[in-house]
Amino acid sequence: MHLTLPLAQSWLPKPEEGFRPGTADFSWSNDHLVLVADLADDEVVTTASAHQQRLWEHGDVLELFVQRVGESGYREYQVSPNGFTLALSYPDLSGVAAVRSGERQIDEFFSRDPSDASFMAQAELTATGWRARLSIPLSGSPGEGIRVSCCRYDAGAGRSHIISSTSPHPVRDFHRPQDWREMILMEE
Repeated sequence: MHLTLPLAQSWLPKPEEGFRPGTADFSWSNDHLVLVADLADDEVVTTASAHQQRLWEHGDVLELFVQRVGESGYREYQVSPNGFTLALSYPDLSGVAAVRSGERQIDEFFSRDPSDASFMAQAELTATGWRARLSIPLSGSPGEGIRVSCCRYDAGAGRSHIISSTSPHPVRDFHRPQDWREMILMEE
């Protein structure tokens, strides 16, 4: 399985001012989902200083969403440009709604799954921005379906985040599994 997708702003008629492109390359092998993302960025910014922080509040961040087809729960993995990570596990969309309404705290969804503790992430600066590589334990059999989405918060001084995604979201919301790209697991 191999899929390369651009990061875009599908909910807008044209990209907003300051949008910088990126690509996400997905593959699956040896029971691991691998994402390599190359992100153009004029100003790589993060104040992240530890794992399991709310990385989107610290600047630039890359996010990976993964859901098995037919399941309501999904996982979210994040990496900052300086290599700090966050893993979240949602049993269904009601958890996201509860966080947004203030009924629950995001910390309640920090993943405690032992397999998430073994996910690996690397980040490095490049001549044109930064690159992130995530390797997520994902057991499965060839032919099984998953949904994936790679999303980005691009921070910059004096402006709000410019966000983008590999999914064709009709609205500005990454937590919409029905919009994520479906992939069939196949060994390379």
